[in-house]
Amino acid sequence: MTQYIYGLCDMQSFYASCEVAARERYAAIREEFDDRTDPPLVVAGDPARRSGIILAATPTAKHAGVKNAMRLGEALQLHPALIVVRPHMHFYLQVSVRIQELMRRIFPLQEQFSVDEGFFAFPAGSALFPHPEEVARSLQARIWDQFRIRSRIGLGPNKWIAKMTNAQAKKTSGGIVWWPEGRVLQELHPLPVEAMWGLKRRAQILRVEFQASTIGDVAAIPIGRLRARFGVWGEIIYRWSHGEDFSGIHPESYDAPHKGFSHRTTLARDYYERDQIAVVMLELLDEVCYRLRKAHQCGRHIGVGVTYERMIGGFFKAKTLSYYTNAPEDLYEALLALFDQHWDGRGVRAVCIAVDQLRTEDTMQLNLFADVPKRKQLYAVLDELHERYGETSVMRAVSLTPAGQLRDRSHKIGGHFA
Repeated sequence: MTQYIYGLCDMQSFYASCEVAARERYAAIREEFDDRTDPPLVVAGDPARRSGIILAATPTAKHAGVKNAMRLGEALQLHPALIVVRPHMHFYLQVSVRIQELMRRIFPLQEQFSVDEGFFAFPAGSALFPHPEEVARSLQARIWDQFRIRSRIGLGPNKWIAKMTNAQAKKTSGGIVWWPEGRVLQELHPLPVEAMWGLKRRAQILRVEFQASTIGDVAAIPIGRLRARFGVWGEIIYRWSHGEDFSGIHPESYDAPHKGFSHRTTLARDYYERDQIAVVMLELLDEVCYRLRKAHQCGRHIGVGVTYERMIGGFFKAKTLSYYTNAPEDLYEALLALFDQHWDGRGVRAVCIAVDQLRTEDTMQLNLFADVPKRKQLYAVLDELHERYGETSVMRAVSLTPAGQLRDRSHKIGGHFA
């Protein structure tokens, strides 16, 4: 049986790196292995108003204390000479596609993981890939030569270990870390429990309830105790703590049927009125339902989440309906009820709507009190108009009120200007 070495390639400060590489006066003086040759540049929401949050920052800016998700005003206090540019999402996506294509040409087993990350795998000890670290360095060099973007690469005997080594590569000179199978546990077990990628809040439970301070401590916990506390996640945690992961590379993962759809927006100001928040919820729900219809799917598990003023606190609550649908009028009242039940009256700065537990659209149940086929025809026409003439060609009247976000969001990709 052929053994494979798995890798994860991650672009450093991707949005900021794209902006720097696109400016000749900066690109000409940058060096691949010297972060100090980068200008102090950040990508932020609205440079003209000196508002918004930091989406990406060059290493030079980060060395001054600037962090992702920091408010732009706070970042400018730390470094008044920051170079601030607005996001250009269409450009970043173009660069991302080209980098993923480059990786795919080198490694037939390649899977995009995010806009700036990709997994790959190659046979261990093959004539084509004889030395894993040299393979990684060759990929790294080609990305730099073609795009002037630095990358970090983690290598290991499976995908999860590749993610772990990638995290170590971000802290390592040269940006490449490889854990051969025989060295995995000695490298993995001394790491703090919070370093286990994918655990999120479960890491704190392991530390507090199980007194596990390292990954090695987690590995010593009997699998039965982990299952009793975390359910199916207990077995996953047990395997990860022993350096095991059986997931493979899925080159067509982006074409697989969706398991759920969600849409989130951060508001330009805090919304305190329920009616205003409801407008935003309806606009987001329309977008989610459009994506459901586009995928010929419908769902019945709905969720609403909000983040409060100053981006502190909030909630996400969900419920399961008795029917499957992709029509917003079937979901809106239930979402509002969820919101009313859990909102404490504080100002809202971000809103999220989600629908999952999906089925194919042809399984939708007919309704005695609604003409479902006629409604389906109506949405088919609306969707075609939106695709041909844009989101704002036909829109709800409430989107024209001061609370509406649709017109502003129609000029953006991923919540940021294209």
